[in-house]
Amino acid sequence: MTLAKAAKILRRHMLDHKFFFDGTFHEGCFEDAIPPSLLQFVGMIEHGADIKSQLRFGASKSDLAIAQFLQYNCYTRHKEGASTHRHSKDRETPFPIYMGMSIYAKTRKRMVVTMLHEHGLSISYDRVLEISAQLGDATVNRYREDGVVFPQVLRRGLFTTTAMDNIDHNPTATTSFHGTCISAFQHPTKDNQGEYREPVRLGEEKVKTVPELPDSFTNIRPAFFTKKKPSPPHSRPVQTDPDATLLGPQLAIEYEWLEKVNWCN
Repeated sequence: MTLAKAAKILRRHMLDHKFFFDGTFHEGCFEDAIPPSLLQFVGMIEHGADIKSQLRFGASKSDLAIAQFLQYNCYTRHKEGASTHRHSKDRETPFPIYMGMSIYAKTRKRMVVTMLHEHGLSISYDRVLEISAQLGDATVNRYREDGVVFPQVLRRGLFTTTAMDNIDHNPTATTSFHGTCISAFQHPTKDNQGEYREPVRLGEEKVKTVPELPDSFTNIRPAFFTKKKPSPPHSRPVQTDPDATLLGPQLAIEYEWLEKVNWCN
């Protein structure tokens, strides 16, 4: 009777607690996804029901993981004879989502994700594809708003440089993969740390495919000379004399270092 009463109270709290995944794993999302009573109950089972144990151990990572799995696998009604059960999106906790997305990203195996889902440890394979498509759709929309394809972690208003390198699986072959890798570097200063950009959020609409980027983002117009011997424009004379006020202190530091090295030898 006591166990039945405790389970009834916990189920009521779990079914009333709502959490919607917006595409980001922000700080504190694990705690926000589960009711406090469920986390306390799991901690009592794992560490002990006395107050000293609760104060000593607190909420560990295993407590949060177990509580999220219980919340994710809590059903309003259990259908008899059903081979699979539909999980409610308003009780979809971050840890099963992270498990499904990370396992699929590393293995690309539908069978592995499905196996974890059948054991209640991950979201379904279809849900993984749905979230991936929604993230892709939100990212493409951000590219269109910004007018440029750039990583979402970059900040606004910072001096940015890029480095390009070829990706050649087999440089001597004509049928192998060839690509270009571009790395972007930002240079914040003490006075200018850049403007933080909000992460992309999942839209409310269901998306199954990622929209394509505009042609201007993916196609590069060919560049060629109209003359066999082009004549470049004359350049203006440039002042090449170094500014002593800028290089003087730095040169003094370098000479001081050389003197110390010479003295050590």
